[in-house]
Amino acid sequence: MNAVKTIDVKGLPHAQREEMIFPGIEALKPGETARLVVEFNPVPLVFLLKAEKELEVAYEKEGPDEWILRVTKQAKKKEEDKKAQFRELLAELGEPQLSDAAKEKARTLLQEVDAKTLGILEQELIREGVPHETIRKSLCDIHLEVMRDSLVAQRKEVSAPHPVHTFMQEHEHIVASLKDLDALVKRLQSKNSYGAMGEDLEKLKDIAHHLVEAESHHRREEEVLFPEMEKHDITEPPEIMRLDHIEFRKRKQALYQIAHNSTDYAFPEFKARVTEYGLYLTKELESHIFKEDNILYQIALQVLTPEDWAKVKEECDKVGYCCFTPEDYKMEEAKMVELDLRQIMPFERHELIFQKWDALKPGDTLKIINDHDPKPLRYQFEVEYKGQYEWQYDQQGPKDWIVSIKRV
Repeated sequence: MNAVKTIDVKGLPHAQREEMIFPGIEALKPGETARLVVEFNPVPLVFLLKAEKELEVAYEKEGPDEWILRVTKQAKKKEEDKKAQFRELLAELGEPQLSDAAKEKARTLLQEVDAKTLGILEQELIREGVPHETIRKSLCDIHLEVMRDSLVAQRKEVSAPHPVHTFMQEHEHIVASLKDLDALVKRLQSKNSYGAMGEDLEKLKDIAHHLVEAESHHRREEEVLFPEMEKHDITEPPEIMRLDHIEFRKRKQALYQIAHNSTDYAFPEFKARVTEYGLYLTKELESHIFKEDNILYQIALQVLTPEDWAKVKEECDKVGYCCFTPEDYKMEEAKMVELDLRQIMPFERHELIFQKWDALKPGDTLKIINDHDPKPLRYQFEVEYKGQYEWQYDQQGPKDWIVSIKRV
């Protein structure tokens, strides 16, 4: 039976509420529950508490006169069990043929894992001696097979000029070239001479040029984004992507050379090589792009700070862009919206803040004047808008707190 204690803070000043709530939560032992009783919906507090992974938060009562939260401290055993299950699964993934039972086990586990957690698990497995190639060809591919639809549905989007937005826009151009290459390779199978290819020979040169031109895209990842992730101890997922890049460079350069020097080859050899390189790139590079969009970039969006992204953008600008990189969206003149919360009832503040925030455009700033430090609000922004805002204290007490929140 779980121990339950009640913390009733109805009618108390903000400072006194914090003095009762947070020490009470910190004192909970695994399996224990605290009932928090307040007179209005404590939405910011809910987000603050949910940011702590070991806490389970649920409403016991929702108004109209009082709200009651049940906060339970979870045991760590569940997370350790999940790691052990992944280690067992990896042994099965090493088998030549993956059983239906192993696939179902992977599906069940991976449905509970976000991009960041998956990256950390892969990293731990590699540090324990599991080869990169096993992770790259087994766990990553199984993850995509069983989670493709849900990954796309959960993907976090960002706007220009955020570096991830630029990377993903470039991916769209690269995928378009791969689709053209796939169609060309299929047409090539019925041809017996260069003359029979018609315009496809020139089209192949254009496709090969665009794929080689994507080199600055890969350089920005390898020289800027990956090192920044590694500073946050996310090392193995970038390393797996680097290994992919090496293989892609070989094939892209080979495809470019044969496309621009076709007369050096008899047609059967030309056809065989273009088919080999084309089939590899259309399958492996498109899969790689999907992994970056839905796993690697999502990990980066979870762990990098707004300051990190500003640095990434600056360094990416120095490396340079592809001929097909879309121009950044032009921002309208930024505006400042001021919101004084001091005379507004606490239960009305949350809705009003986010009405103002949702109306902002990138570059705009919401300035909040409050009668206490809005730390719970910052935790909520970190959960819901990570990478999309910049938080700056303009004044920190003792009577008033002023915070500028910029949409980026």
